[in-house]
Amino acid sequence: MTYSAVVSGYTFATNHAVARSDLSNLLVSATRNTGTFRYSVTAGAYAFPVVGQPLVPTFQSTGLYGVVPVAYVQYAPSATFTMSAGKLATLLGYESGFTFQNVNVQRGLAWNAEPDISRGVRAAYTKANLTVELELNDGYYSGNRRAVEGLVGYAASPATGVQFAFIVPDANTPGNATSSVANKAEYNLMLTQGFGKLQLTPYLLFVASPASTNAGFAAAESASAQVVIANYAFDPAFSLAARFEHMANNSGTGDTSANADLVGYGPGSSASTWTITPAYRYKQFTFRGEYSNVSAGGAGFSQSRIGLEILGQF
Repeated sequence: MTYSAVVSGYTFATNHAVARSDLSNLLVSATRNTGTFRYSVTAGAYAFPVVGQPLVPTFQSTGLYGVVPVAYVQYAPSATFTMSAGKLATLLGYESGFTFQNVNVQRGLAWNAEPDISRGVRAAYTKANLTVELELNDGYYSGNRRAVEGLVGYAASPATGVQFAFIVPDANTPGNATSSVANKAEYNLMLTQGFGKLQLTPYLLFVASPASTNAGFAAAESASAQVVIANYAFDPAFSLAARFEHMANNSGTGDTSANADLVGYGPGSSASTWTITPAYRYKQFTFRGEYSNVSAGGAGFSQSRIGLEILGQF
């Protein structure tokens, strides 16, 4: 069994004015990842800062998934097969939910469209270079609405891997506090490639929300995103990360369906973002600066942020 704790705080200025200073993580975890019966529990407070979006107060973010955002039990009858049940992090996307799990402090717009945590049951098979996972869950934390989520991954070498992940919810799933459009199917192709000290992860995301009278969506809508995340480790102490993404709605500017905006800047809009994050690590502490810029075409929106996160892991 292992125990860990994460304490971090951030401050960001938006367009030269202080936007928010707050906790980004105040979390403790207990994990058993050996033996036939395993488990993991993470509890505490957390924030999900996203480029170009309002910075939600930490304890308001904590209300989305509760003070125990991740908790599951796992049965591992063999070295290749596991079954997990509980509150599980999504299989989609390269970026994880909590700031300390990522090379950038803020999440991107593509992450903001993806699920984050779901309640469900997952089966996983791993042998040699192949990984296959399949999950029945509640999609975008939608309660009694079902979704199917899965992933197939192949590692061609220690430096190269490709993954395809997907989620397909019930078409009539209504929106909730974690996602205003919770019936959207998503398909995600990810590549991981290492070049010595440089790690590159480009990925593609396609989002499709079907029409549903029950969910209040008059038309079928879609969006797509292209993302590249890079991290260069100069040495064990200092690294520089960058993310570029472009995401676009396929709707028109006059589209009035409630699911016409899957990007966040209105129907017919698109957005490009840049994020640059230098990091310095000293023992259990990490100091990260960050600059981000968002430009949303069709919405007349532009935003720059500069910030700092101080992180302690124990």
